[in-house]
Amino acid sequence: MRCVVFAALIVAACGSPNPGAGPDASGAGGGDGAPSGDAGSSADRDAAPYAPVLNPFGIGLVSPGNATQLDRASELTGRGGHIKLVFAGVDTATTTAPADWIAAVNAAYDRELIPVIRLGPLWGNRDVRDDSDDSAHHAYTQLAAHYAAVVAALPRRDGWPLVIELHNEPDLCYEWACRPEDAPAHDGVPAGWMHYSDIAAEYAAFMRDVTTAIHAIGDPRILVINGGLAPGGAVTCQCGGDGFTAGITSRDFLTAMIDAVPGVFDPLDGFASHSYPAQGEGWGFFSAYADSGPGLHYYQTELAILGIDKPVYMTETGWTIADGAHGSREDVAAWTLSAWQNDWWQQPQIRAVMPFMLQDPDWDAFGWIDAAGNPYPVFTSVRAWRCSMAFPDPC
Repeated sequence: MRCVVFAALIVAACGSPNPGAGPDASGAGGGDGAPSGDAGSSADRDAAPYAPVLNPFGIGLVSPGNATQLDRASELTGRGGHIKLVFAGVDTATTTAPADWIAAVNAAYDRELIPVIRLGPLWGNRDVRDDSDDSAHHAYTQLAAHYAAVVAALPRRDGWPLVIELHNEPDLCYEWACRPEDAPAHDGVPAGWMHYSDIAAEYAAFMRDVTTAIHAIGDPRILVINGGLAPGGAVTCQCGGDGFTAGITSRDFLTAMIDAVPGVFDPLDGFASHSYPAQGEGWGFFSAYADSGPGLHYYQTELAILGIDKPVYMTETGWTIADGAHGSREDVAAWTLSAWQNDWWQQPQIRAVMPFMLQDPDWDAFGWIDAAGNPYPVFTSVRAWRCSMAFPDPC
């Protein structure tokens, strides 16, 4: 029997199935890897500092979301689950949080979901460097003040965290854009192009300054995490164009970040990773589950590079049925369930897994529900397995 603490109350959570027992008759499989009565529990998961239970189930959106999407997320994850929301539009002209952002956070809390906010620049304008304090783009205190103003305006609830993810995949060229005339000189790199080590130094400075500004709000409910990196990134990027040369992993980018700003990850409250299933590290994505272990556990190699021990927020992961992928909707359901049973649930360091993504017409190949809100097999299978454990409550 699980016991979890919420405020001053001790709540007895219901038991889990017998070892190896599968979920209910929805068709989701159990078998090897299905937890026993205490599988997945740990002192860390049962001693939640904020939420009623440390619930690692989650899902991602690509927007602030709507009521139907948040209802579906709550149905999928249960109480204390995580919902990733994307708030795009912060620059040096931003002075507060827009009304729809405030409403989205309140709506998440109303459904007992933990909001994980990916906070970043406008869609279509990823030239964050233009908002730096200096021509070298190694100081961002003015921009950081605007990020902090947005966060300060977002709702908070007693006993619940608000998790802020700083930008997204800056090791990809289009996420940290540059102008040809402003590209720093780098040995072996053509004029008008940027080397990843220069991008990493700039993003590290941005992360340092924004983290400092948000923590200065002084609210321990606000947690700050890095922007999750793409497992495979670019060595060089063409400024003002689409050219790039591939060939690094996020570990190279992380190393360059800490070389430029030593200790930059130390103040963070957690570590964000985009550990997509893959045959290799930075390559071979979306293969069958049996071949995807290197990708599913990739976050562990990132943490090893940094030498830190922090809660992991997997802010993107999951399979797709898009061209180049290897499975059907039914395969994705089975593979995702296996990942939960054998990989994610068993790791107490994983605070939340938020697959990409619940619903969006442009990304439907990754979707967990269709345009009308009907669940795809992956939604049904994962929810059925969670409910079979009565975690965190009976469904």
